[in-house]
Amino acid sequence: MNERERIGFLELSLTRMLQWINAAEARIAVVLGLDTAMLGALAAFAPLLKTWMTATVIYAAVAVGCLVLSLIFIALATFPRMRRPEQSMVYFGAVAEFDPEQYLAAAKSLTAEQYIDDLARQCHRNAQIARAKFGHIRRGLFFLFVAIVPWALAILLLYQQRV
Repeated sequence: MNERERIGFLELSLTRMLQWINAAEARIAVVLGLDTAMLGALAAFAPLLKTWMTATVIYAAVAVGCLVLSLIFIALATFPRMRRPEQSMVYFGAVAEFDPEQYLAAAKSLTAEQYIDDLARQCHRNAQIARAKFGHIRRGLFFLFVAIVPWALAILLLYQQRV
């Protein structure tokens, strides 16, 4: 594979990695919305504490605990803890650290091999970010799914207590 082919391959790979990150971000919004809606529904149906039945307390506590864990994992997915690269001509955060003249000089002196190295590092870094995001989202979804049955039972009991 020549330099041009390697650059094309790596640029396409980086684009795919960024698309995976965008797909993860879309899931974050859905899970966050469901978690907060379910917590809001529990709060909206909640009567005075002295009127709660034991079963309602248990179901609501399990649901709230799972939903809070889901929110924690979604928060972790939103802000994966990754070190940014020290120097890069591809990553916006590193590029922004240059003043305009430094960036221009660095761009003019950039070799194809340096660009290939930078792209490869960015592909690897974004793969790590995507993996971390999807791992946290998977755990957040797990706790969201676990919360569904106790949440539904708690809502049913809370609703019955109001009627």
